[in-house]
Amino acid sequence: MRMKSISLWLLLAVSLVMTSCGGGQGQAQGSSQPDYKSVKDMVLDILQTEEAKDSVAKMMKDEKFTQKLILDESTVKTTLIQSIASPENTHIKEAFKDPKFASTLAKSMKNEHKTLMKDLMKDPEYQKMLVEIMKDPEFEKNMLELMRSSAYRKQTMQVMKESLQSPLFQTELMTLMTKATEDMMKPKEQQKKGKKGGQGGEGGQGGGGGGS
Repeated sequence: MRMKSISLWLLLAVSLVMTSCGGGQGQAQGSSQPDYKSVKDMVLDILQTEEAKDSVAKMMKDEKFTQKLILDESTVKTTLIQSIASPENTHIKEAFKDPKFASTLAKSMKNEHKTLMKDLMKDPEYQKMLVEIMKDPEFEKNMLELMRSSAYRKQTMQVMKESLQSPLFQTELMTLMTKATEDMMKPKEQQKKGKKGGQGGEGGQGGGGGGS
């Protein structure tokens, strides 16, 4: 819970920095204020210093501070959403287009994203929405085009090869094949038993006729 709150605060801090940078950049070009990239680089450099790291570490150890982080989580979420969704904060969207920034953010929130996806997969409303999307003709068309591509086929073959090399998958595959073979043999065995039963009945009738 604490790490989740810290992640939200850090992301909010970045958003606020981007917002302030955007406001500064929107002023007259003739002003002496630094541009967005300069401010961004400066902030990133500051965050990398030992002093900044020590300051953040001290704040995280302060029980009163961390308690406020947990209590204000809903406020942080609301503020963060408003900052990102605001049309005026175009620099936030530009920052997300930066591969390095997006990669760092994705890695820092990997566990939260994984948990969110698991929760969504259990949600009936989300499941219904997924089914509706998959039924869409345009989506189906795009999926078929993707599956026909050489890159997709190559990746699929790679996944199949890796799966076949897995001992667990091999065991499950053998179990399925054994069961399928047994199911196929059952009708033949029943037919053989039926024929034997019929022949036995005919033999009994023949023996009875001879005795009379």
